[in-house]
Amino acid sequence: MELNQLENRSNYYFYNDILFTGEAYDHRDNQLYQVYEITDGEITGSRDYGFFETNGMIKVDYDLLQSGENFDYEMNQLPYYFQGQPFTGVMYEYRFGFVLSEAIFINSWLIEHISFYPDGTGRIRLYEKNDIDPTETTGDRTWYLESENNSFKRIESRYLDYQDTNHTGYLKLLFNDKEQINRVIIEDDFAYVSLLVPRDDLELGFKTFDDLLAKQNIFADNLSIWSIEDALFNQWLDQGLLNQVKQLELYHTQVKPLTLTKIQKLQSLQELKISESKIYEDDDPLSIKLQKQRFTELASALYSLKESCSIHVILVDDDENILEKYLPNDLKHQLTKEE
Repeated sequence: MELNQLENRSNYYFYNDILFTGEAYDHRDNQLYQVYEITDGEITGSRDYGFFETNGMIKVDYDLLQSGENFDYEMNQLPYYFQGQPFTGVMYEYRFGFVLSEAIFINSWLIEHISFYPDGTGRIRLYEKNDIDPTETTGDRTWYLESENNSFKRIESRYLDYQDTNHTGYLKLLFNDKEQINRVIIEDDFAYVSLLVPRDDLELGFKTFDDLLAKQNIFADNLSIWSIEDALFNQWLDQGLLNQVKQLELYHTQVKPLTLTKIQKLQSLQELKISESKIYEDDDPLSIKLQKQRFTELASALYSLKESCSIHVILVDDDENILEKYLPNDLKHQLTKEE
């Protein structure tokens, strides 16, 4: 929080009549002058930077920066200027006397940003980092973490590789109020986006997706999985990571029909919904043929799953129920009789 929000009594610092423990920022003329480390009211250390340890960079108040008028779609942000020049340095912002956020700008572009709950606890509300290559010769990496009420709501890791599109990847995690993952989106190369936290000093208890998966019951009872490949989904099944899931959605995934037979081992599962991409008439004929073949295989596998256990099975594309449409005639007749 801001140093002048504390009460100094004989060189002991108090906040609301309680000896203060934490960090106090002293800024003068809208520039950060010093950060004091205070323990039980006493100054125990100091440094000339904030959260981002960037010695030698100018540190200014947010109010001194001006944003440009034209949004840059390559960088996916507005540029920022200080005294008419592209800003390189650290921006910090206060609210209610507390440090709200800090950010690093390089040549007008936001590179790294962290914001806190404005209550002096130092709890992280949002963290983002952009490693952007505007020349498009290497690749872009971005990270985004957001929390609410001291629990995570969203984590994203993205890598766009300009040299090898096979390495491009995207991972997005959405959490419920119990900090359990209720939606996971995994696109393209998982290995290149499994790092969730590019810093060691955020004190989050994890850095990689594997670290999260090592936690007990990390997946919510109601789980939606998007775009996952069959091998990774098999791995999760074999590791027992989905054993607690009650409602499971597989949305536009690459899970193979044979893999679905393993789902009957999920004793807690009550409902399985598989959402497939719609077949368009103007698609490539081979693509249409392969998709129809997949629908038929999925319908047969799900029928067997429906018969072998008490899971409610739903198979749809973006428009219609395809379980009955692509089920072989003999099985379709049996399904109609059962209903």
